Amino acid sequence: MSLFDITVSAVQDAIDEFDRLGRGPFLTKYGFGKSRGFLLLKDRKYYDSKAIAGAAHGYLPGRRALKPNEFSGGEATVERMLERLGFAVVGPEAPNLPSPGQVLTNEQICHHFSVGNMGGMRRSLERNLLVLMSDPFKGLYQDRWEGDVLHYTGMGKIGDQGLAYAQNKTLDQSPRTGIAVHLLEALEPERYTYAGEVELIHKPYRDEQVDDNGKMRSVWMFPIKVKQGGMVPELTVEQARAIEESQRQKARQLSTDELKERAKRAKKRPSLRNIQAAIYERDAAVAVYAKRLAKGICDLCEEPAPFLNKKEEAYLECHHIIWLAKGGEDTIENTVALCPNCHRKMHVVNGRADKVKLQKKAAYRSEY
Repeated sequence: MSLFDITVSAVQDAIDEFDRLGRGPFLTKYGFGKSRGFLLLKDRKYYDSKAIAGAAHGYLPGRRALKPNEFSGGEATVERMLERLGFAVVGPEAPNLPSPGQVLTNEQICHHFSVGNMGGMRRSLERNLLVLMSDPFKGLYQDRWEGDVLHYTGMGKIGDQGLAYAQNKTLDQSPRTGIAVHLLEALEPERYTYAGEVELIHKPYRDEQVDDNGKMRSVWMFPIKVKQGGMVPELTVEQARAIEESQRQKARQLSTDELKERAKRAKKRPSLRNIQAAIYERDAAVAVYAKRLAKGICDLCEEPAPFLNKKEEAYLECHHIIWLAKGGEDTIENTVALCPNCHRKMHVVNGRADKVKLQKKAAYRSEY
């Protein structure tokens, strides 16, 4: 049985069947795995070249499809045959995918995946793949992680979403069609971390969310999970705070009635995910000394501590005037004792006049 008996029409018949069935069912039917090497490129879509060759043999008069172990793939056989017939064959570097954990700009995403530069669900016919963008900075965040499963909101910003609409249909049918689905998540504005290839692990389900006009509507949620070799992006503390503040800003733009509707439908169990935390091992002597010098009086508001702890000591909290995360030193000159209210104020407002007052007080004390 020779591959060189295969004709252009037989290859086209195999391609047409691939398109009808979808990649997964096509490969299963003929017993092939995904191509690790050369891919057939036609009409901006990629096909597993060896599987196409094996199936095409079955479209010849009086012949049957070839099994994977009945012929070899690669440059000397399948590639040569397909190119002889006028088909384009590209090497394994063609997809040019990033590595999980790599941070990309929107422009780089368009380059790597051959997709457009707009939207949260982007289809590439050329690469036969779907890119999902999860971006909490674009609106009130409605995707959510539950362990290692991301519940991803479907396509459509206004009004009820349809499961048969655009890329909602592509994602819904991905287990059957075998289309590759890739996930990127914005952990910073305009910066997207590549998680890897993902798969739909349960059927989509209905949910209610606020649309871009502030109205409640029905949406489709897709439970997806990162495949082996990928990763669930981990947030830093700073990134988590930035996302939270971005969401607060979006929520403040809603009317009271819109906020009420959104709050009534909030999930009882909040999204849970891992956070990378940098922990500073502070010198206990510095903290205790600052509190002792304060003698139970807040260094900022100059009022007595609001309560006593279990040891009957005035409760004050140690604060670094220049934050450690900003390069501040763990020294007497940079450390004061504050009541809980003023401590929170310094981390929310951090006003210049308050900083100057605390710096003068800490400097004066350090001389004694």
